[in-house]
Amino acid sequence: MKDFIELIKDNAKNYPDRIAVIDKERKISYADFLFLVNSFSQQLKPKSKVVIDLEQGIESYALIIAILNVGGTYCPLSPDAPLERKKQIINEFSPDLIVASSKENIVRFNSIKAVTVTNLLSNTNDINVSVPYDGEDIIYVIYTSGSTGVSKGVKICRKALNKFLEWSIPTYGANENDIWGQFSFLSFDLSIVDVFTCLCSGATLYSMNNLSAKKFRPAGEIEKQKITVWHSIPSAVEFMIKNWQSKSYDFSSLRLMSFCGEPLKKHHVEFLLQKNNSVSIFNTYGPTEGTLFCTWQLLNTANYCNYFHYSMCIGKAIPGWNIQLNSIEEFEEKEVTIYGDYIGKGYLGNIADSKFKKISVDGQLVESFETGDLVKEVNGNLYFSSRKDRQVKLKGYRVELDEIDLRINEFINLPSITIVKNEMLYSFIETSNSVDDIELRNHLKTVLEEYKIPHGFYPITEIPRSQNQKIDIATLKGKIK
Repeated sequence: MKDFIELIKDNAKNYPDRIAVIDKERKISYADFLFLVNSFSQQLKPKSKVVIDLEQGIESYALIIAILNVGGTYCPLSPDAPLERKKQIINEFSPDLIVASSKENIVRFNSIKAVTVTNLLSNTNDINVSVPYDGEDIIYVIYTSGSTGVSKGVKICRKALNKFLEWSIPTYGANENDIWGQFSFLSFDLSIVDVFTCLCSGATLYSMNNLSAKKFRPAGEIEKQKITVWHSIPSAVEFMIKNWQSKSYDFSSLRLMSFCGEPLKKHHVEFLLQKNNSVSIFNTYGPTEGTLFCTWQLLNTANYCNYFHYSMCIGKAIPGWNIQLNSIEEFEEKEVTIYGDYIGKGYLGNIADSKFKKISVDGQLVESFETGDLVKEVNGNLYFSSRKDRQVKLKGYRVELDEIDLRINEFINLPSITIVKNEMLYSFIETSNSVDDIELRNHLKTVLEEYKIPHGFYPITEIPRSQNQKIDIATLKGKIK
């Protein structure tokens, strides 16, 4: 298969007037989109490392393609991350350029490397830029939580994305009649599946860059835009279910819905099939370190009941990715190890991590990553169970609970334990005094992303422990009102 850049250029050449992206009230054709890519490319040095602090949309999509067009690497920042968190990532990534949405953000970064996207487009032309590509080149760095509580930048190479697209383009079957809903932030690697599978297929990418639409009106966007392909975390379906207006929206335009990032539940599938009994549903699984996702299961009206245990089946490995199940002492479930040539290339800064290692398969040493995810095998099918350590997934984001406790301790110098109940975070703080919830919450907002802020804080005289001195999570959950 051709490199993803060549596929996008082919679409611009063969279907110049076809709509590539819809961004709010704006639309751009494939020919004009490539013009924008070339204009950005002219302003970038070969092999540039670029931090992107932009919402998803026409300019940010074109900038990503341009960076990879010149053989560079991009690192997206989460729009809801606190400033200090963004500065930390910028410092570690050490970019040649920072592209921000406004002059105000440039001032906040206090860096001579920062420019606005408007400044970058001060000179536009359609000169084609061509830079030799290497499959081992790192094309993006996505940050995720590590087992130590410190976020780490995962490095993904060009050949891994091309290999993934070799599977996703024919499997998703996107074509000129499709409108693909792009729901996830650019800092979330689900966005990469959307942008590249869609634009390499000649379909139309619809950018959902409105936060209120993300949180409250995803069902309305499906009806309004006649979206045919939807890809998001399952929590988006939960929003739809809880929003009574969703029951009246028309989902007949949908032909495919794809989910990743957290367990897909049976009631999610049943809600969607009630809205459109002909829609196909992909349930996928994989950590950021594995390059997007590495397993998938097709669900539909006829078969979904056969693939349910306590959540929906995560399926089989996609071609090029391999799954190994390892028994873990004290766990009934088995841990997933992924291996092969297309997993991540470690962490930014070459941080040593024992989860990346070489293992022997059929007498040969291959790269592998121990995910820490525990699965159960039922009738030959795999079902996600839980995390082996204190990492959890909430609304598609990986959250290190110990990182939250670390930040609480830094501020109030008291021990705490953060737990999850009903997919919400709660922190128990060991103290005989009261806790100023407002002051603590305001502090945490300066050092943690919004999705890591606990829903409630509970002062407790002594954190309960079991006979073997492990924290008694069940007792703590019982104290939550």
